[in-house]
Amino acid sequence: MPTRLTIRQLQMIRALQQAGSVSAAAQQLQVSQSALSHRIREAERLLGSDLYLRQNKRLIPTVTGERVAHAANIILDELERTEQDIGQLQAGIERNLRFGLHTYASSLWLPIMMQSVAEQLPQISVQICADISLNPLNALRNNDIDMALISGHVTAPDLVFTPLFDDELVAVMSADHWWTNQPSIQASAFAQQTYIAHHTNPETGREYDLVFSANQILPSRVIRAGMSEAVMAMVEANLGVTLMPAWSACCYAEKFAIQIRPLAGEKQILPWHLACTKQSAKEQHVQDFAIIATALISSYT
Repeated sequence: MPTRLTIRQLQMIRALQQAGSVSAAAQQLQVSQSALSHRIREAERLLGSDLYLRQNKRLIPTVTGERVAHAANIILDELERTEQDIGQLQAGIERNLRFGLHTYASSLWLPIMMQSVAEQLPQISVQICADISLNPLNALRNNDIDMALISGHVTAPDLVFTPLFDDELVAVMSADHWWTNQPSIQASAFAQQTYIAHHTNPETGREYDLVFSANQILPSRVIRAGMSEAVMAMVEANLGVTLMPAWSACCYAEKFAIQIRPLAGEKQILPWHLACTKQSAKEQHVQDFAIIATALISSYT
């Protein structure tokens, strides 16, 4: 059965959904408001159903309009991905690999990794996915990424882990902080400090579990910064202190004026892994990428 709506009309419907008004959608599509209104009426005529209700110069999507908008998003997203894939094939790129970073992973080594992949695996295009940092394992299970760099003690029988190296939690502070006079930092010292956190969700096997809960303490104040670079910028400005895997902290010490000290007492070990699904582990391009990433990360430790 032939379709009634054109790609141009689907783009119009998506623009109306994204922009929220006819004027903004018309500007986004670079057409006049009258031309856009004509397209809306034509789409409604072709479907034999109203897509929008007109209320006080606003368009309110009907049930039909919402259904068509949902389809428009799926169809146009897939079409855009297809065109991008074809463009990459023409450029000699055969596979895409979506690489996710855990919240605590440094991103400063990524340019070197991207350059290494481009030189050694020119047929692979790597996309960095930092927006899955809080839960990379779920992102793997949902097929949002192909591989993730993670730290910590993780048990997930449905995934495949490639061990990289054992790290440890360290205290990180400004170069001007008085802690720099100490050879190591007692866990109890955090109780009098402002703590700069990536997020405030307690995680098993992380700092709240290994340091704060284990010693029955909490920092006097917690500032949530969200991103590692933001955490480091605030620590550098002496707004507080933080805990971080030593590898990440050492990477950031090359860019930020920070100091690193071990925790007093028993080391809190955090292993690093590359993780992927069992299906992805069978893919040759994933295996080839893992070899390069493993070698590069090992050279940074």
